[in-house]
Amino acid sequence: LEIDEEGEALTHIAFQYGEEEATIVAQTADGRLLLTHFAKEESFDEDAPPELEREQVVLSLAGENFAQAEIAQLLLDKEQRNLYVISSDGELVHFDVSDKVEPRQVQKLRLVDVGMRVTSVQFLTGDISLLVGDSSGRVVQWFSVRDQRGNEVLTPIREFAQQSHAISGFAPEYERKGFIAADNSGLVALYHTTAQRLLLTQRVSRVAISTVAMAPRANAFLAEDVEGRLSFWHVENEHPEISWSSLWGKVWYESYDEPVYAWQSSSASNDFEPKLSITPLVYGTIKAAFYAMLLAMPLAIFGAIYTAYFMAPRMRQIVKPSIETMEALPTVILGFLAGLWLAPLLEEHLPGIFSLFIVVPLGVLVFAFLWQQLPGQIRHRVPEGWDAALLVPVVLALGTLSFGLSEPLEIALFGGDMRSWLSHELGIGFDQRNALVVGLAMGFAVIPTIFSITEDAVFSVPKHLSYGSLALGATPWQTLVRVVILTASPGIFSAVMIGMGRAVGETMIVLMATGNTPVMDFSIFQGMRTLSANIAVEMPEAEVASTHYRVLFLAALVLFSFTFIFNTLAEIVRQRLRTKYSSL
Repeated sequence: LEIDEEGEALTHIAFQYGEEEATIVAQTADGRLLLTHFAKEESFDEDAPPELEREQVVLSLAGENFAQAEIAQLLLDKEQRNLYVISSDGELVHFDVSDKVEPRQVQKLRLVDVGMRVTSVQFLTGDISLLVGDSSGRVVQWFSVRDQRGNEVLTPIREFAQQSHAISGFAPEYERKGFIAADNSGLVALYHTTAQRLLLTQRVSRVAISTVAMAPRANAFLAEDVEGRLSFWHVENEHPEISWSSLWGKVWYESYDEPVYAWQSSSASNDFEPKLSITPLVYGTIKAAFYAMLLAMPLAIFGAIYTAYFMAPRMRQIVKPSIETMEALPTVILGFLAGLWLAPLLEEHLPGIFSLFIVVPLGVLVFAFLWQQLPGQIRHRVPEGWDAALLVPVVLALGTLSFGLSEPLEIALFGGDMRSWLSHELGIGFDQRNALVVGLAMGFAVIPTIFSITEDAVFSVPKHLSYGSLALGATPWQTLVRVVILTASPGIFSAVMIGMGRAVGETMIVLMATGNTPVMDFSIFQGMRTLSANIAVEMPEAEVASTHYRVLFLAALVLFSFTFIFNTLAEIVRQRLRTKYSSL
């Protein structure tokens, strides 16, 4: 191929090709920068060979300083969209060459401090990041980030541990975001960008290294020094992408505008690294448990106290076994119902759901007040301890009323669409399978555990304590608050902690009732991904002994730590409360 029709020698060249096109960027001896594009044109005649269409433009390097400096390197990414022209004194010009006819200069910047020289620039795997080494031994990773105006600007992201001499070359790994940097003292250093770690430093020569190359499997490298000696080194570098910061901290990944917590264990190609931050999974686990306990704790504890202390024995024999039977319902059935029936129902009657939490408590209070106003002959017809039975039709009627008010409230207050109102007026996104669905479904599953233990604890308080309090003139309510609950507090706290452990470890409800997206958003209208659900989904597909496989085992250890801490804390507090109130 003849690149320059004037016949000038080419001093620097960059080349990339694909199935349909190829691009060559070259600098001529007289200083011109030529962009030559070849595109394959298919003929209507299937037997005729394809023709090549050639287009060539001259790129202009604006600025006197750059024009006077010598071009040290040309880099063209494999997508043939971004061209980087680097001068020897550290200036870089970024061209957008997506349009091969009218390429445009996007950015001009300085890569190194004044007085320093750029000694080596290389693409990291994927051709998104630039590795820049200078004469002082600094190694910096750069990639494009979108600024406030929406423009993509090349930004320094990470600076690695500095080497003692000028960087002479880079050798990136083929499948991971690691690389080798060689310097002029004969040292090579092994780095990983995402973990921001210096993994190894090794002297391979007594003189400067001129060239270094990495094996495709990253298990060996070749180094050639300035005297022409080649050395071959075997490398054992398993799981370099894992560090404390990559697992628990924010990481600035390529093509992201800022550091984020992210879990994305696989991608379509090796150009994008796996993102294995456990923080979103822990966050989702706590979020799911919080919303479940927000529903389960008050209902289970207050219901258990009423059942054990106020309810008639015959009614208690019906209520307690009925609630404990709820625990026998498989969680996969609850998750199935929550995902396919409850989630669409809540989405359709969203205002009614929230009015339910206002209408039912107020309605019960109004009913209680009106009940007290009835003549004693009517009220005394209901046996003592059977009062709760009267509330069953009341609560059902109030629930029906709340759902009936859903559509009028949505039209009157939210313009006919509460989801759209949340999004446009409050900036709150709505996901059909969200924390509200999980809270209701998982709360239903946790209620029997907390109820049963709390009810047993309250009912087991010695009767002589209650009788003694009543004999001294205390009312039943005063006796409950100041004697019974204090004595039963160790069991109540244990019930809460065991319920929390159950909520933290729940798998099927969270898996089926949420979108299983690892987002860091505590909104009740957004989903989450928990540790247990993540393990259940990804463990069957994880390659044995891979980094992903090992991180899933780490997630299981974190989940075990959660339940262990909750159960241990419950036992410690229970023992202390028992000691404190044993004298009652």
